[in-house]
This record gives sequence, structure tokens and C-alpha cells, in this order.
Amino acid sequence: MFTTIRKHQRWLMTLVAALTIIAFAWLYNTTDLERVGSNIVAKIYGRDVMQVDIEKAVRNYQLALALGQFDLVRDLSGQAQTEDEAANNFIWNLMVLQHEAQRFGVEPGDQAVVDKIKTLPVFQSEGQFDPVKYSEFLQQQLAPRGFSERQLESVIRDTLRLAGVKALVASPAVVMPGEVASALERVRPLDLQVLRWNASAAAKDVQVTDEELQAAFQARAAQLQVPEKRSVRYVLFALSPDEEKLEAKERVGALQRIATATGEFAEVLTGGGEMAAVAGQKGLEVRTTPLFAPDGATSGALSDGDGEVVPASAAVAFRLPPGPGNYEIVQVGETGYAVIEVAAVEAARPQTFDEARADLRADLIAGKRDAALREASASALAGMRTALAGGKTFAEAAKQAGLRPEKVEGLSVFDPDLEVPKRQLAAAAVDLPAGTLSDFVPSPEGGFAVFVEERGETDEKTAAEQRPRIESGIREGKEMLLVAQWLATARQESGLEVLRPLM
Repeated sequence: MFTTIRKHQRWLMTLVAALTIIAFAWLYNTTDLERVGSNIVAKIYGRDVMQVDIEKAVRNYQLALALGQFDLVRDLSGQAQTEDEAANNFIWNLMVLQHEAQRFGVEPGDQAVVDKIKTLPVFQSEGQFDPVKYSEFLQQQLAPRGFSERQLESVIRDTLRLAGVKALVASPAVVMPGEVASALERVRPLDLQVLRWNASAAAKDVQVTDEELQAAFQARAAQLQVPEKRSVRYVLFALSPDEEKLEAKERVGALQRIATATGEFAEVLTGGGEMAAVAGQKGLEVRTTPLFAPDGATSGALSDGDGEVVPASAAVAFRLPPGPGNYEIVQVGETGYAVIEVAAVEAARPQTFDEARADLRADLIAGKRDAALREASASALAGMRTALAGGKTFAEAAKQAGLRPEKVEGLSVFDPDLEVPKRQLAAAAVDLPAGTLSDFVPSPEGGFAVFVEERGETDEKTAAEQRPRIESGIREGKEMLLVAQWLATARQESGLEVLRPLM
């Protein structure tokens, strides 16, 4: 297939499991890949799942994003609320998809994978597949992160599997004419009156006593911890100032040389070498960062090298065992890599009252402020509803409540330039008929409520233009629901048994 376009580099095979993006670095420990890979992580469909299987799934996640295969990531990640949950869902659902696609007989062939790759926008010029763009993507996007075209083809194969399975399980998704009409009704242009409550103003009147702070400290003592801190010892492999100015192929070539040097250094450490001794033999400098917390925060200023290495290392340093031979390779910005090992560990400890005071005070103020906003808005809105029911105009009801409304006219969700704050207003009003006052909606600035003055008419031209988009959105929503339900059932029937956490 596409393996004739570019030969695999030796350095790529060395770093294939190491140079991954920080977001999922917690799944890796390249210090001893063979040993880690022999551990059983879970069981599914009666077979053992090894750590290397998990790593393969994570590579697919990363590469799917780079290739723009967002449907694959979205459908397999499910309704995850956190990054860790999304990764877990993707990993197990991917294994379910691969198993069920084979059972359904929708396993894509090699030619189908090739044809799909040729259609990806990232590899096209003027609507045609561009081999140069493909080669550049491999060299500039995949190689520096330790990926190869083998992983690329694997992702596209999974995309085709999903499409085949979705065609079967989501086939009942049908859009009824009434659903489109109802959707068009809900998105008619809106004339609103907006009532706002200001968080900063509410916070000014909040008082917190020492007794309240002491009580909060006693109640939360178990959770109030100074986190563990670590420092790392590292050798940096990065482009020189002159090499940073290079572009295109020259820059890629320089990065490949850096990656080769990184891999060769790591190979010696894997054999049992100590970092300081190996670096000394190669004429390389070993540096040590100051102590830092899991979020990368340090107590002092960082040097140029430390300033890049600490953020890159924070995600992996706290799962890396101290001691010689336990190292990790991290990507440092866009200019190179660092081989790190733990240099020092400062254990976590309980916070003192003085250390916790500022955060406790801020939390108590925020809690009282939010309670005050809820109470004030509830009282004002209840009074306004009574006034409106008694025949008063909205302006009269707002004045009686001591509020100054802000008028927003012609608010349409079809507006491509609609900013987030106005989208929030539209979302609060979307299901309200004209003449209706919404409930209080919290916001970063405090909160708001909307009164729907009038719902305009969607002109026929706009309705005709938006109808396909609405139909597509309704169908897609139904398909997503059917796929999610199928995945939940198939995953339950897979016999999945997770034997140890992934992180």
C-alpha cells in the first residue's frame, strides 16, 4: 500500500511508544516497554488485554484527532465528562467495535483503506490526492511523535469499521417532517429583554469570619493537602537557535537527527546505564529542575531549559518510579525532546491553617456570593411573575424589582458569528413562548434571566437554506443515540473485566 511512499526510520521504531502527546502520557512508561506490555490489564471477549493493546488504542485516539476523524473519537468516547473518562471509553469501545465489525462482516479491506486515505482533506490539493502532502504529513506530523503510516492505516480502518457498523445499527434513524417544523419553530429570531445579576457586586457584601474559616478548616482537613512535589534530572535534545529558523524539509531533517540522538541515549539507559555517567561519556549536560507540583507549578523562577521541561514533564514525572533506569522521554515544545528521571521527591503533607486560609476564604466567599445571587434572583423573578400576571408590563415589573433590563433584538442561532454569551441567551430562551420569563441561569459573570418579547418569523429563504442542516442534525443525533445504546449493550456482553486501573 502506501508503504512505498516512505521507508520507516530506525529512530521511529525506537521511539514509537515514547513520543506521544502530553494529554495521554499517563498511559505510558517507556522505561521498560516489554515488561509493562506483559502485564494483563483487563479481559474482554475471553482474551487477555495487555498494556501494549492499551497503548495501541491511545495511539489511534491521538492520530484520529490529527487526521480529523472526529466522528470516530466522538462516538467511541461517549458522553465523557473528563479527559480520563473519554480515554477509557475510547479504549474499550474501540475493542468492542473491532470485534463486532468482524462479527457483522463489515471488516474493510486494504483497498478500501487506501481509497479512504486518498479522500482525506489533509492529503488533498485542489480536490485531488496529493502524494507530496501525504509524505509531508508523515514526516512533519507523524514521525516527530513516533507514529508511522501503519498507525495511520489502522485509524482509517477503524473509521470504516464504525461507518459499516453504524449503517446497520443506526438504520432506524428517520427524520419526520414534524420534527423539522418543530425545530424551525424553536430557532425563530428572538427579541429578548435580559436581566443580569453581577457576581462581583454580590461578593462585595460578603463577610467571612475567623470562626467560619476555622470551622471550614476542621471540616475539610482531610482534603487540605500540600501536594507531593518532584524534581527531574534531564538531558535535553533540542534544535539549536540556527536550526529553529529552518523550514520545511530542512527542519524535519534536523528534528529527525534530534530524535535519533534521543533514542540512542535512551537505549543506553535501558541497558542499565546511569544518566550522569552516560551523559558524561557523550559530552552531554545533565540538568535538574526545581521541585514542582503535579500541575507544573514551582515556587521560584525557572531557567530557560527548565521553563520548557517542567511543563512537559509534569504529566509523567509523578508516575515515574525513582531510581536509575526509570526514565521517560517527553516532547519539549516543537523543538526537541528530553530524557528525564526523578531527581528528588518531597512527600505530600497536610496544609496548615495559615496555608489554607486564602483558599478557604475564597471558597466561602464564592459560596455565599452564589447563594446571595440565587436568593436575589429568585425573589426578583417571583415578584416579576406576580406583577406580569397582574397585568403590568415587563418594563413596569422590572422597575418594581429594581432591575434594568438590556434589550437584544433579532437573536438567531443561525447567525454564524453569534458569540458564546449570545448563544447562552438563545439557549435559555429557545423553548419559551413569547411573553414568558425564564428562570435564573448562572454564568461566569454572575447570572441572567431572559424575557421573550417576541418571536420573529423565519423567512422562507432562510428556512429552505437551513432545512438540510436541521434534518442532518436531527438524524445525526438519533444515530449517535442508537450507536451509544448499541455500544453500551455490546460492551456489557463483551465480558469486559478491568483488572487494574489504566492510570
